[in-house]
Amino acid sequence: MIYRATQLVYDFFIEKNVKCSISEGESSSTVRAGINGDNCTFEMLFISRDNDNDVSVRIFDLCRFKDAKRAAVLEACNKCNCSYRFVRFTADDDNTVTVSFDVPVETANPGEVCFEIFARCMNIVDECYPDIMRAIVS
Repeated sequence: MIYRATQLVYDFFIEKNVKCSISEGESSSTVRAGINGDNCTFEMLFISRDNDNDVSVRIFDLCRFKDAKRAAVLEACNKCNCSYRFVRFTADDDNTVTVSFDVPVETANPGEVCFEIFARCMNIVDECYPDIMRAIVS
């Protein structure tokens, strides 16, 4: 089932000429938008799990790292988290970095809000990516 917020996000992105796709899973529906930044390329997902205006923004597998680099990657993620208030960088158990941003539920138009988040996250991730990669390769 394509949930209401997912459809609103998809429609707004199409209206703004953002290349994206929409899909449905067993318990969620998702809009996927690819990004080619100055420093990295990634896919941003806008995930809904019910017919309210809830949307979770995720970038999975931003980069991979070896377990020996975990402390350095955690430090780089923490630096990014201290610099940007609403975007969260985490070093996951599978040795990848994930980026998260939760959209406020009391949003009149989740499409418009997600488009703003899309632009902000794109810039933030593109700025933080070199710091995280330095931690991985150092």
